[in-house]
Amino acid sequence: APSLYAIVNGDFGTVAERDYLFDTRDFDTEYTQTLFSLYLTGDLFSLPAGMVAGGVGVEHRTDEIASIPDQVAGEGLLWGFFSDGGAVGEKYTREFFGEIELPLLADKPGAEELVTNFSARYTDDEFYGGAWTGAVKMGWRPVESLLVRATWGTSYRAPNLRELFLRNQTSFFTVTDPCFVPDIALEETEGDGPPRYNAELDTRDPFVLQRCREEGVDPTVAGTDPNTFNIYSVESGEGGSLDLDEETSESMSFGFAWQQPFTKTVDMTLGMTYYDIEIENTVVEPTVGFIIFDCYQSQNSSHQFCDRITRNLTIADNPQMRFIDGGFINRDLETVRGVDLNLSVDTTLTVFERALDLSFDVNGHRLIERNELFVNDEGERDFNPNAREWFFAEHKAELALRVDYNQWRLSWQSRYLGDQEGFRGAEDEWGDINSSSGVFSSTCLGPPTDVQCKDVETAPDYWIHHVSITYGRDDWRIIAGVRNVFDEPPPQINDDELFSATNNTPRGAGYDLNGRSYFLTGTYSFGGER
Repeated sequence: APSLYAIVNGDFGTVAERDYLFDTRDFDTEYTQTLFSLYLTGDLFSLPAGMVAGGVGVEHRTDEIASIPDQVAGEGLLWGFFSDGGAVGEKYTREFFGEIELPLLADKPGAEELVTNFSARYTDDEFYGGAWTGAVKMGWRPVESLLVRATWGTSYRAPNLRELFLRNQTSFFTVTDPCFVPDIALEETEGDGPPRYNAELDTRDPFVLQRCREEGVDPTVAGTDPNTFNIYSVESGEGGSLDLDEETSESMSFGFAWQQPFTKTVDMTLGMTYYDIEIENTVVEPTVGFIIFDCYQSQNSSHQFCDRITRNLTIADNPQMRFIDGGFINRDLETVRGVDLNLSVDTTLTVFERALDLSFDVNGHRLIERNELFVNDEGERDFNPNAREWFFAEHKAELALRVDYNQWRLSWQSRYLGDQEGFRGAEDEWGDINSSSGVFSSTCLGPPTDVQCKDVETAPDYWIHHVSITYGRDDWRIIAGVRNVFDEPPPQINDDELFSATNNTPRGAGYDLNGRSYFLTGTYSFGGER
């Protein structure tokens, strides 16, 4: 259109020309749920320790979704946007359930209270049939100040409407191809020749190079075409499936809660809970980053997600990924065990004839086990023990101290994150310090640059602290504070250790990426006291 160049900031000559290239992506989405439920509850009969309570119920639910795109969205007609088929489908779910609570003992030596609860539920899903689930709960007070509790139960969840009926949709993601030669490993050649690969400058882990070769890509040639980049856009597709299995689980927990009975001047409660959960056939939607990471960089998997990556292997120096299948899949087994610990202390002092309230809370967690298992159609097992690895720190804790005096409040919060490490086996392979063969990574360049070096694959213990001061009246208050008081930076690790690291910084693993920051907020309540 000549009108585009008539002036510095030109425009289309006619509305028709503009409308030919520009439009909107529109969806018409309706979600309808019809629910009928009936629940009866009350006291059933009396036991020496108290009344027996019970309840029964029935529920019928119909869920329907109709998400219809227009032509622009459905076909992905706008440049840079993906096609989205929407979602259409419906299903019904019927449930019958009952519960009974039995007081077994009361006001007895060694049993101030002993209560047991039983519940059961039958779920009938239109696509997945019926299944029974149940739970047993017990509470025992040997003395008034101590409650010992335990639970056991099962659960059942059929895939939801999105997981079943999501129509095929595609999107585009910018990825860093681990099989493409990094720019740092390319040397200019004399004349007009293409850049030449220099293995001594390659910072990639040898394991990654081997994985690329196993998938048909030469990691010393891929990306050497001067017209290619190791960072590019790749199309990914997602969609629902009627072949998914239903999720089931079994869980148990036990613990205690103790409230100190010795003095009324201090309220102190200590609690602990141990839990053990096992989930079969969890429905997951793997991300593009996870799929690439599992295929090329994870040393603890059978790399079954490589089948979801389609490459153009006909061009040796530019075998880009063309498509990544990110559709829903069942994880065969997921197990997690851990311990939660809680401590709460509250007291009141008198200072200058005014009350000073002190409150201190600690919430701690220890992750004992966190495993994932995938089994492909050939029976190959992809078992990942995640405890202590990235995103699954073995120890976590939160501490909070609050002081209230007159209209003032001082708050101090601390968060602790235990050490996190790379994949087991890498450290044993290279030892504490490697002084001979090359260790190549983004934190260890290997000989001759780093003669004695160790790949940074672990992050140490991490503390972060926040403080704030509040002053307020009945209808207004002002809060000022500092986040990350000591400006604690995130750890620096090898990018190959996890799929969400940028510039050697872990993202989403619990670290503060912003540094020290200050805030000031104010609120005012119109029409009365807050």
